[in-house]
Amino acid sequence: MNKIESKPCTIRLVTEGKIEDCPRDRCVFWDAGTAWADGMCVLERLGVDVSRPDLAGYLVETRDRLEHERDVSEAEEAHRRFSRRLGRDI
Repeated sequence: MNKIESKPCTIRLVTEGKIEDCPRDRCVFWDAGTAWADGMCVLERLGVDVSRPDLAGYLVETRDRLEHERDVSEAEEAHRRFSRRLGRDI
């Protein structure tokens, strides 16, 4: 079995000094790639210099906000699907 090597999330490391595995496709900055190219961090692909703590902090806050919004919208959609199954569209 071939395990994908994990690397640390650079923006979390710069802002908090914490080593957190890159969340890969669970991160809003992840580009899934194509059949011909592997997925990759958009920040890395664009060559964004995240060594500046202020920029890295902004990106962490942005990622956290976007992930929260995604979680909320996914929860709302799950609630709508559940309600439809009960015959109570909302």
